[in-house]
Amino acid sequence: MSADHRLMPRKNLTTFFVLLVTQTVSLIGSRMTSMAMGIWIYTETGKAAPLLLASFFAELPGMLVGSFAGALVDRWPRKAVMILSDAGQALGSLLLLLSFASGQFQPWHLYVVSLLQGLFGTFQGPARDATTTLLIPADRRERLNAVIELSFPLASTIAPVLAGLLYGLIGVTGVILIDLGTFLLAVLVVAGQSIPQPPPSEEGAEGRGQFLSEALGGL
Repeated sequence: MSADHRLMPRKNLTTFFVLLVTQTVSLIGSRMTSMAMGIWIYTETGKAAPLLLASFFAELPGMLVGSFAGALVDRWPRKAVMILSDAGQALGSLLLLLSFASGQFQPWHLYVVSLLQGLFGTFQGPARDATTTLLIPADRRERLNAVIELSFPLASTIAPVLAGLLYGLIGVTGVILIDLGTFLLAVLVVAGQSIPQPPPSEEGAEGRGQFLSEALGGL
């Protein structure tokens, strides 16, 4: 076995952990924004309905186009999909920040941003999961998948604490700005990593059909 082949698993693991840490930080930023938005909206309006509607719009793209997103991700370079997904979600945070900074925020702005970020997140999920599979050696897959699963409760634990501490210091616009920074960090990190693309196989060629049939199969 050549030196390049011996180094490849180590390099892939390094890429995996870099992406995992970056995406976890980005997830913490997103959940901080959700918490800060919740505090602001309830303080200003005394209503919880806008937050429930925002969650609905965030999940709507996954329900409507999730299977189509998976079929498209299989056809596109995964690195490009991950970069565009993070960039699209960063755009949503930027629009929300401008809305608050201008003093013109309306609840429907939050719904539009939630829909936009949910759409890009729908493409990000399959690309991230497929990339993770290629980066993790088969003999470590169970342990490292457990590490991945820890990132979600970790973000859910850290984000409310940080949002509560920072909201009083920098307000909702400051928290959104931090969220925007975490998205931009994710874009830069992914752009600097080598993301493997699976080589075509005979089984994959035989299983690949028309786009619509694949999407309906996923549905």
